[in-house]
Amino acid sequence: MKILFIGDIVGRLGRKACRYHLSHNKYDFVIGNVENSAAGFGITDKVYHELKDMGFNAMTAGNHTWDKKEALSLADSWDAFIRPANLSSSLAGKGYRIFNVNNKNICIINLLGRVFLNMSNCPFEMFDKIYNELPKDTFILVDFHGEATSEKIAFGHYAKGRANVICGTHTHVQTNDLKMIDKNTLYLTDAGMCGAESSVIGVETAPVVEMFTKQVPVRFTVETKGAAMFNGFSFTINDDNIITDYTLINEVYPEMELN
Repeated sequence: MKILFIGDIVGRLGRKACRYHLSHNKYDFVIGNVENSAAGFGITDKVYHELKDMGFNAMTAGNHTWDKKEALSLADSWDAFIRPANLSSSLAGKGYRIFNVNNKNICIINLLGRVFLNMSNCPFEMFDKIYNELPKDTFILVDFHGEATSEKIAFGHYAKGRANVICGTHTHVQTNDLKMIDKNTLYLTDAGMCGAESSVIGVETAPVVEMFTKQVPVRFTVETKGAAMFNGFSFTINDDNIITDYTLINEVYPEMELN
């Protein structure tokens, strides 16, 4: 079984990159981080269904989960959507879901880091709680949405041997450390992003440069023109849930191919 994980999808150009990649490649199960998929901030019902129609089987989120307020009322009805598990239990949606794929149970867990974000409960404790609830034959993938690479790496060491795949999201910059850190635990610090190649992590460059050079508040606008990068990774598991191969994906698609 071949599985794809897609890094943070930023706005319309990021969605176009996903559509292009999925139309040229075949996977048995597709997961993507969608917290920036609607104009760069949050997700809407329209975008959710666009991604479902595109071939997404599971969608994870992060600190921008609720930026589009409709998500608060619709998250329970989105059967592919997984919001951070270590947010308040009173919120809509689920922090993990189990999908049956080719007679395999695949659990997708979304956790939010606390370093520099400071808005969630302990992700380490939450992972333990969820892990103890799962059937033993479950294949487990964790999307750890965090700012600090140190926190992501620490979590990798904490959960290795229990989680089968641990991948970081949030910083929009892909790291080059996809590797097995245990007999059957695949790890990546950050999967990167899908969005404008010529941008500052997906948004127009000029306002960001102005903010840093003049130290004034600016309005961030998602970049909608130019070539798009597609970041993520794929891996294959056999009938015994063993990861047999894995590949880091970092591609750029010209604007003319996306339209």
